[in-house]
Amino acid sequence: MLLTITLILFVVIIIIDLVHYGALYLFLRKIRRNEWSTPSGEFTPKTMVLLALRGMDPFLKHCLEGLLTQDYPNYTIRIIVDHPDDSALRVAKEVIEAYHADNVEIIVVDEHFETCTLKCNSLYHAVESLDISYEVVVILDADVNPHSGWLRQLVEPLADPHFAVATGQRWYIPDTPNSGSLVRYLWNTAAVAQLYLYRIAWGGSLALRRELFTEGNLLDLWKKAFTDDAVVSESLKRIGSKIAFVPSLFMVNREICTLTSFHRWVKRQLLCVKLHHPVWNVVAFQGILITLPLLACTGLLVTGFWFWEKPLIYWNLGAFAVYWGGVFGALLIMEQAVRKCLRQRGEPLKHWTMNRIIRVLLLIPITQIVYTSALIQLYFLHRVEWRGVEYEIGHGKQIRLIEYKPYKVSSPSENNSQSI
Repeated sequence: MLLTITLILFVVIIIIDLVHYGALYLFLRKIRRNEWSTPSGEFTPKTMVLLALRGMDPFLKHCLEGLLTQDYPNYTIRIIVDHPDDSALRVAKEVIEAYHADNVEIIVVDEHFETCTLKCNSLYHAVESLDISYEVVVILDADVNPHSGWLRQLVEPLADPHFAVATGQRWYIPDTPNSGSLVRYLWNTAAVAQLYLYRIAWGGSLALRRELFTEGNLLDLWKKAFTDDAVVSESLKRIGSKIAFVPSLFMVNREICTLTSFHRWVKRQLLCVKLHHPVWNVVAFQGILITLPLLACTGLLVTGFWFWEKPLIYWNLGAFAVYWGGVFGALLIMEQAVRKCLRQRGEPLKHWTMNRIIRVLLLIPITQIVYTSALIQLYFLHRVEWRGVEYEIGHGKQIRLIEYKPYKVSSPSENNSQSI
């Protein structure tokens, strides 16, 4: 009986691998060509880039330098902070002065809504007063280091009237490949394909046509939202438009994190989808579907060793080998595809060492465990902390800022790449 169950689980894991490779094939085929019609001439509408800051991200200076040197003729930058003493503000002013930039505005928000996160609050106030001459609003996160063609590439899809949103993707290449950073890299590698196939926007590099605010009521959605990007799907639905994923915009993040900080971070990522995106049930089901067979195989493997049932041991070990090999094979395929995009724009990349390959292999099951733990805890989550403040998650997906506090963590040193 137990051997029969094991054989069934073995087949189930093979099917899961095949489904994942099918999804990977669709993703890679899609990113080989643009989804939108390429404009016949230059498309550079008047654009406002919003950078909401809270605390000094490790590579904030590089982010600002890249933003100030864009190959784009008609853009203004609004840097938004929620307190005048925020450590990020000092760095921003220094970089602006060093580059003699005259296209930058700084907004200090003194009104903090209790019904949304501070990032959504900052973006709301930045857009609320936006001049009607701006056709496009772009959101950039402080952990993104934009290359010179970033803005032009991000805005280009909006020349096609079928698209009102364009987005990039994040890609982690930590400077120090510790366990937490590699687990985040592994999780994100799988998540990138999910974001694309489920049409989930990423707020790190996000371009929005003005119609989303004038007709899609995006400002009202932000005022009651936990995240700025996931609610975009509802706004898009209201105006009957689509989102474009820009294949060239895999944005490299070289920050590091611990396993503990990754666990907190991934819960917030999942919470964004759970609260605001219609595909949440599919995402949750997929996570459970992968985890249950692996847990069952673990129990059967222990049973096999306990009673020394060799067929039970061999088949369950085989199931784990299929799972392990499938995940690692998909990882290598995805890594090569993304590296090709990154090399085309001159991004510095290091070759994988044997030590890193072994560590990644060992961390594959750890990633699954941490992710599953975060997924389960999400159903019991009523409070979440984000950059020094707590939010309460109420009934009906309501968000409540419990108490506003300025960001008081001291600025990291120049060689510290720890995510905040």
